[in-house]
Amino acid sequence: MAKEIKRGGAGERKSENGSNPYFNLDAEKAFFDEVDEEVRNEKFKELVNKYGGFILAVVIAGLAFAVGYEKVGEWRVSKAEQSNIRYVQAVTPGTDYENNIAELESIVNTESGLYKDIARLQIANILLDNNQTTKALDVLSKIYQDNTVSEKIREIAAVKLATYKIDSASYAEIESMLGPIVRKGGAWAPMAKELLAMSAIQNKDMAKAKALYEELLAGGNISEEFRARINDMLASINEAQQDRNKN
Repeated sequence: MAKEIKRGGAGERKSENGSNPYFNLDAEKAFFDEVDEEVRNEKFKELVNKYGGFILAVVIAGLAFAVGYEKVGEWRVSKAEQSNIRYVQAVTPGTDYENNIAELESIVNTESGLYKDIARLQIANILLDNNQTTKALDVLSKIYQDNTVSEKIREIAAVKLATYKIDSASYAEIESMLGPIVRKGGAWAPMAKELLAMSAIQNKDMAKAKALYEELLAGGNISEEFRARINDMLASINEAQQDRNKN
């Protein structure tokens, strides 16, 4: 499973060389850095071998879990900025998650820019962690549709939202969320296209799914692990189509 993020206390906010660290907004690396190798590689292959063409629900569940761990927990703080300290206090797990949400809502209401955007995203994360899925998806939907929010945060929200809606939404709805990310061609594009392929499978459009997976392979700018996963999915689709043709 995804690795748990450790949050340091007030006395642990300096980097190894003693300098004050800062927020690192490499949002496009969040998914790939946080999903454990076992989930992305060998375990996925085992699922393919076991379930053949019927692994969509398992894959979707795994993606939805993995994407829940953005880099938010690793974004360090600078002692010089009180707003940073407020944010870390707000995301530190407590006995009552509603207290964390209240702290984050306070940041949303009093801060602007990056801190506000991150706080909104983290509210959704906490709600998801506490089985408040409907409320969380509403928060994510509002974030990704809000043009005042940082583009990277909006992309994270769109990908997270899609993973939770992919098993029930139409392909058109998922495409409306992820299409702009794919067309932009940034670091999130391969994952967005993979989710579109899964949506196509869910909506019984195997030809569309196959075309999307083949586009990913042709693009070239993907890891070997990602390439192996795509090849496994293509093999599963081909196997399912062959079985259907026999019947």
